[in-house]
Amino acid sequence: MPTRIDNHDRERVIEATDLVELIGEHLDVRPKGREHVCMCPFHDDSKPSLTIVTHRDRPFYHCFACQAHGDAISFMMEYHKMSFPEALRTLAERAGIQLKEAEATRVQNSRRADLLRATKAAAGWYRKHLLDEASGRAARAILAERGVTEATSETFAIGVAPDGWDGLCTKVQELERHARGGDRDPIPFEAFIESALLKPRREGKGYYDVFRNRLIFPICDEMGRPIAFGARRLDPEDEPKYLNSPESELFDKSRVLYGLHLAKKAIIEQGHAVVVEGYTDVIACHQAGHANVVATLGTALTPYHASKLQRLCQKVTLLFDGDTAGMKAANRAAEVFFNSEIDVRICSLPSGSDPDELLRTEAGRADFRAHLDGALDILEHITTGFRTEFRAAEGITARQRVMRNLLDRLASLGFDRASGLRKHLVLDSISTTTGMPEAELTRELASRRRKERPAEAAAPREPEPAQDPIEAGHAPPPFPGPEVSPRRREAERRVLALFLYSPELASQSLDAGEGMMLPASELCPAEQFDVPEHRMIAEVLIREVEAGRHPGIDQMLLALEDPTAAALIADLFRFGSEMIRNTQDPDLELLQTTCEDLASTARLERFAEEKRADPDQPDPASLSDQLERIRRRGSDRSILPRVERPKKPMSPPLFKKSDRRSRR
Repeated sequence: MPTRIDNHDRERVIEATDLVELIGEHLDVRPKGREHVCMCPFHDDSKPSLTIVTHRDRPFYHCFACQAHGDAISFMMEYHKMSFPEALRTLAERAGIQLKEAEATRVQNSRRADLLRATKAAAGWYRKHLLDEASGRAARAILAERGVTEATSETFAIGVAPDGWDGLCTKVQELERHARGGDRDPIPFEAFIESALLKPRREGKGYYDVFRNRLIFPICDEMGRPIAFGARRLDPEDEPKYLNSPESELFDKSRVLYGLHLAKKAIIEQGHAVVVEGYTDVIACHQAGHANVVATLGTALTPYHASKLQRLCQKVTLLFDGDTAGMKAANRAAEVFFNSEIDVRICSLPSGSDPDELLRTEAGRADFRAHLDGALDILEHITTGFRTEFRAAEGITARQRVMRNLLDRLASLGFDRASGLRKHLVLDSISTTTGMPEAELTRELASRRRKERPAEAAAPREPEPAQDPIEAGHAPPPFPGPEVSPRRREAERRVLALFLYSPELASQSLDAGEGMMLPASELCPAEQFDVPEHRMIAEVLIREVEAGRHPGIDQMLLALEDPTAAALIADLFRFGSEMIRNTQDPDLELLQTTCEDLASTARLERFAEEKRADPDQPDPASLSDQLERIRRRGSDRSILPRVERPKKPMSPPLFKKSDRRSRR
């Protein structure tokens, strides 16, 4: 079960967190009088615009350029794209604070903390041996041969496992004895076993090291904490060449991207992520200045990888070797990303080449850059591969088979949901190659899609494993309720995002037409939100606004304990911040536009319902006809329920007046 968020816990965490130190772990913070300043990470800053104030009652940061504002929890949410509970838990762990939790959750989190302590201690031990004159000599020579600098080695915390059966095991036992003797809290020996760092001997008593005589590459979570290890052999006779930690409570390779903790800032700033196949490629790319590169870990790209990257950027380039295995990996990745709301490109390097090799020379670096710049759109990649295969096919039957395979693949990928322009460009390319008219291709695709749907409905689906939606990094499926059009959903989302990011805007008066001025909360009341989870949030927020209070995001999260609502509130808060940051219009003008869009969308849909309910009335010829009829008809105030603004709260307040906060 998700951890219940306690208001007292939140205050304890904020009080225990040194805001200057926290932000200084991510940015170059410098003192300026009684305050501190740094470059703002939330916009393209050219001078230190972010001020950190710690001499007030409650420490906060504020950017005078983009208006980013908040406390330690807000910083973690905005900088790391975390949900509120994720940020709270991370800062609690950092400060050594135990949150109020159910006993089962407390035990589980305590066990997880021990595993993190074990992997951190092991990473430090491996790193120490790399720097040791004797035990690290061979490993340092291999790194130098591959062009890895000392600075890069330190950034990625590369280490070495000495050539011995029980070096780490002996060290762990020694530290455990010393800790107990000094009345300190030792790392449980079992934590090293559960982290797959030590294993029991098959014969006799005792344990041995899992990694021996290997280069060690710590695999970190998004906070930079080691959670697993990759190991490359030093002796060519050892097998296998690469050895990774098995999956554990800390490490799920289908959900982890190597190097993300180092690449996240560059990915967010550039709006672009590059995905390669291995950790040595990531290291080479970062050393060459491509800081937005991450890698999968011995697994194909998964929907979770796609979801994680989609939260950070708008463009992803998938970079694979040009050999057969690389092309298969590219095709699998294309299927994962096909229907995500992100610009996906495929970059295939020449067969036999990889980033690690190319980036060692000046010419190779230029070639690598050229290949990245020439990456193909995902659909263009598919059609380019088809064109090559079609032209190489000998005979009509072979070409028919190639055609059928392409159409089946496009249908299974959901090609019918692509934009009209993209569909036209792809079908035009196929038509040019095959001579088959575009209209005929469209009919063939439609027939394949119709055949596929019954099978999809009949096929049994394996149940998804239960998981904490907060830990999953995304909200669960929407609440059950009536089907809502995409336009209505987006219009509601935009209004609610502004209300959540800046609750005081919801009380501002807007032009409602016909000479009327209404508060935004009355122009867009809770009844105006058809999406169930939107309405649930709006009911709480608007009730507080109409009672004269402006609740912050933390207070909303406390008021709505539902995990779906919590994840959605955090997402909407970020979206509202982006809306205000990415427009030059005044806040009130932006709010007027979004509220009008929701109202007009509601009118249009109500009008369409009326037409469907009255079959004797002829349908309008086009959407433009509908809009013109609405324009002539004027504002329809009947669909905007007038809410009498109370002079005092209609219900006991959710929040104390002392909790009132400005926009954060």
